[in-house]
Amino acid sequence: MQEKDLKEANLVDSDKKTSENRTLEEKKQDNTVFYDEEYDKNDNISNVMIEDIATHSTTTKTTKNKYSMRPTLGYFRNVIIPVICYSGTCGILVGILVGLYTKFANLLIGWSKDIYSLVRSHPAWIPLFFVGLIIIALLCSLLLKVTPECKGSGVPRTEGVLRGILTFRWLRVLLTTIASSLLTYFGGLSLGSEGPSIQIGATTAQGACRLLKCRMAWTRYIMSAGSGTGLAVAFNAPLTGIIFVIEEVQKKVTPMLLLTAGCSVTTGVLTSNAIALLWGGNGYLFDFGSFPDKFALGNIWMLVVLGIIIGLASVGFNYLILNSGKIIPKKIPQWFKLVFAFLLCGSVGLAWVDTVGGGHSLIMGIGNGEFVWWLLIIMLVVKLILIPISVHSGATGGLFIPMLTIGALIGGLFGNLFTLAGLDKSLFQLLIVISMSAFFGACVRTPITAMVLVMEVTGSFHSFLFTGITIFIATLVAEFFKVPALYDALLDRNVEQEREGKKQKQISFKVKVEQNSFADGKLIKDLLWPPECAVKTITKDEESILASAETKLEGGDLLLIKAKTYNPDETMEYVERLLNE
Repeated sequence: MQEKDLKEANLVDSDKKTSENRTLEEKKQDNTVFYDEEYDKNDNISNVMIEDIATHSTTTKTTKNKYSMRPTLGYFRNVIIPVICYSGTCGILVGILVGLYTKFANLLIGWSKDIYSLVRSHPAWIPLFFVGLIIIALLCSLLLKVTPECKGSGVPRTEGVLRGILTFRWLRVLLTTIASSLLTYFGGLSLGSEGPSIQIGATTAQGACRLLKCRMAWTRYIMSAGSGTGLAVAFNAPLTGIIFVIEEVQKKVTPMLLLTAGCSVTTGVLTSNAIALLWGGNGYLFDFGSFPDKFALGNIWMLVVLGIIIGLASVGFNYLILNSGKIIPKKIPQWFKLVFAFLLCGSVGLAWVDTVGGGHSLIMGIGNGEFVWWLLIIMLVVKLILIPISVHSGATGGLFIPMLTIGALIGGLFGNLFTLAGLDKSLFQLLIVISMSAFFGACVRTPITAMVLVMEVTGSFHSFLFTGITIFIATLVAEFFKVPALYDALLDRNVEQEREGKKQKQISFKVKVEQNSFADGKLIKDLLWPPECAVKTITKDEESILASAETKLEGGDLLLIKAKTYNPDETMEYVERLLNE
């Protein structure tokens, strides 16, 4: 296979090849980009964007590494200055917008619970209350009909856009996400504000890129950083925002991602905290006070048992979310699903106000020991009914807080059980925190993000080891049953719906790296390529080498690229701009 690729790469001049498809689409006048489906159909194109081939040709020139403490002017011009300008501006805008959005969302959730309590005290208002819920549901339906990209939590769609798989109309999505999600919270559905915050961050970042007229190659970096900033501001958890970009959004670590995410998250959280001083500042999202230092060694078995139970519970939860929608007939219109979800959640909320919303106040109540064990079981069953119904209604709202709520309920149940088995009562809240983190990490398969998130929102930084033990076991159990990670499965479902009826094509084309472009001087692995796109060979100074993830691109290099795509023109245009702007 390598000999075949080398022979193909040596044909630098595209005019010399007689393939009829060679000039089907010319992107540049010098014909350095060509469209070609005349290659091995069984050629395996890596889904991680770059095919890593360890061996290079024997003609590769080796150069001595020269180390210098003096930064180059080009590095400042091409990396440092754009990161500060683009990511800093993005962080400020996202910090302002998401900070205000989160504050207003929390106010609406509080007002919603007050209304539920008031109507419960005055039964004569119940008919008017249900009419209000129907109106809210119809308004949500109208918004989602105009902008269907806003259905659901927002995280899967945003991740698809940031990985180059899906697209959205940033301004329309931004405005619709804010309006639709606020209606969802006011109506009392069992959804949270974190998923929409991530989507708001990504769309705001895309708007900032348009405003600053930055290079196209920077856009996905800045949008990725914006999504992490949205999460960081919503939870007041900067480390979580940075790790989320690496572990969940792009699933890769590069210096560029760290720089852009770090700069954006830092400026965003600082901006939101400065604004929050107007209403008293931001504390921990779940302030349970101080925790004991550690578990006794004799009680570690409890964490093992808890990890196994939570792993099994995460498998069941993911299966429930991913498959419960199949029982809903496809003929049922969107507006009816929303009306049913709002009326059901409203009815349950009137009977039990603690079930209203995503579950923040419920988590605090569990941690403070306000519920006996049998009430926790009932709440767990109720939430496992309301959350899937809220999700499959299509309403705009996140799953972060609902997943943490399920974890807290499981932790509360086993906390009571372990207390009877000899666990110190002072460790009850710590057990709940560990359970929240483990359940979220097992469901989403982001153990590091989950561990850091719960520590940042509770302040329990000293429980790192015990949280890690439980998350590790829970994730192993979830992987054993091979139930897919929640957001990845939801993204795959969105992609299938978008690409239904479309046919994937295999293409090969050549692009030349321009001097002083974004790609000049960067490693192949550091660039955010289109999905299912592989750099096969590189021609440097008339010598062809096999491409590796560690290969450094330089101005004048001619790249042979192969890809599987549903839109050849869009893929070629993206790669050309990535290497030439």
